[in-house]
Amino acid sequence: MSTSRFTKYMISQAMKDLLEKNSFEDISVGDIAKQCSISRNTFYYHFKDKYDIISWIFYSEITPIIGETNLGNWTDGLLRLCKYMQQNKSFYIKVLHVQGQNSFTEGLIEFYSNLVENLLLEAKADNILSHDQIRVISHFYAFGLTGVLMNWAKSGMEGDPEPVVAMLEELLSGELFRKLFALQKKGRKKQL
Repeated sequence: MSTSRFTKYMISQAMKDLLEKNSFEDISVGDIAKQCSISRNTFYYHFKDKYDIISWIFYSEITPIIGETNLGNWTDGLLRLCKYMQQNKSFYIKVLHVQGQNSFTEGLIEFYSNLVENLLLEAKADNILSHDQIRVISHFYAFGLTGVLMNWAKSGMEGDPEPVVAMLEELLSGELFRKLFALQKKGRKKQL
């Protein structure tokens, strides 16, 4: 691990330690620097602000968990993410309340938007959809996936996330709608 990466890791650990006892809003750059025994200048050499730490944590810890995702296994990555968040529950519950640029939520939305776009392109959706349509669909699903994940997390991350992930898989694949339409058709036949 390079010296710069090690310093970033130490700063992120200091942020995590401080979040055990404080809200994100109550933590200052000075607090973080003091916690890991560095100067404010050293902090600013590695990060723009405390929000930048959240972004770095997302890209250094979360992206490897969900990053190796394709059409066949995207739910595996989502399930790994949920389990990782459960293992680090106190930290993630606090950072999920941080909104705006470099937030955890923003990172997830960007990741899942790119994922859905890649899934659509892998399925050759660009043969029938315009680039703008693919982008809108990708954002729609990214906001939905992230919203469901955020609600689960903000409600305490209780229970096994697997049933929710399975439902999201059915929604994204269209399988849930096929089942509902089949049931609806079946119900109409019974009424006749």
